[in-house]
Amino acid sequence: MKWVIRLAVAAVLGVVVLFGAVALLKTKDRPAPDVLPGLALTQVPAPHRDMPLDVTVWYPAQQDGTEELVGQNALFYGHHVRRGATPRDGRHPVVVLSHGSGGNALQLGWIAGELARQGMIVVATDHPGTRLRDSDPFQTVRVWERPLDLSLLLDWIATGPEGLSPDMSRIGALGFSLGGHSVLALAGERVSKQRFIDYCDRNAGLVDCGWMQAAGVDFTTIEQEAYEASRLDRRVGHVLAVDPALPQAVAEGGTDDILARVRILNLGAVETVPEAMRADALADRIERAEYAAVPGAWHFSFLAECSAMGRIVIGLAGDDNICSDSGMRDRGVLHQELRADIAGFFARGFGL
Repeated sequence: MKWVIRLAVAAVLGVVVLFGAVALLKTKDRPAPDVLPGLALTQVPAPHRDMPLDVTVWYPAQQDGTEELVGQNALFYGHHVRRGATPRDGRHPVVVLSHGSGGNALQLGWIAGELARQGMIVVATDHPGTRLRDSDPFQTVRVWERPLDLSLLLDWIATGPEGLSPDMSRIGALGFSLGGHSVLALAGERVSKQRFIDYCDRNAGLVDCGWMQAAGVDFTTIEQEAYEASRLDRRVGHVLAVDPALPQAVAEGGTDDILARVRILNLGAVETVPEAMRADALADRIERAEYAAVPGAWHFSFLAECSAMGRIVIGLAGDDNICSDSGMRDRGVLHQELRADIAGFFARGFGL
């Protein structure tokens, strides 16, 4: 019996040592770009929620304020900003940004900061119920709440908070995964409850369906009227969705109201993309939509770059290793290409 206790103690000590090392280890800083975006953090009341929204804004800035490295820890690389910097003169187009299920805004700072450096105001929220450390499968099926968050952010940014001067005649939306669906919903995409149920019947135990089914979510109880209602926001003229969720749940005629210019990116060769995110057929249904598949990538290539320790620790956690790019192209190289693709799409649309 004593050897069992000794093994148990050794295992506990091993975990303590490992996570102690992670806490002490500093991910190596990378050089800051010559021009940094401004960053502001605030909260905005949300009548459709029972809590305010936490809001992050990246914006074109003069190079004053306090230089900070945000979103960086022993597991993930962060990005450089100037907290509280004076906004750059002039009126700037706006892009609302929506993270994926279980994510947060700062995870996508690598692309938000690039858009701000190129002259755009980027505003994002950590969507309650589907964010890091607050990811609930019973709230995840309430997909109509996220586009309402994004429309509220547009209402708020239009008031010129934080000394910003948004050009509300030039508005775009960028989303990843569940956020990809959220921004397409802003453009007018509508989904069908029955098509979602049918999709999950085909994919029982897989990806998004499996996670919610394992938690006991009964899809038949989804509020059909809310689920299928249009969340169209005509202010949004340009939409880019990366690996958008729910492409197979889009209703018959569910793209008919889309007038915005749309670009959809799938991460990986088309035939390797899971049905949960494969959107080439969806793009074909949208008038004037652009579609591209990014080779040598997979779904989580869009998240922040991981440190060597991140790849080890997250792999040991037992869940999907969001840091494992085994067999894929270097995530940093992919991010450089994606920055050019995404920023170029919006810059052309906004005339920058």
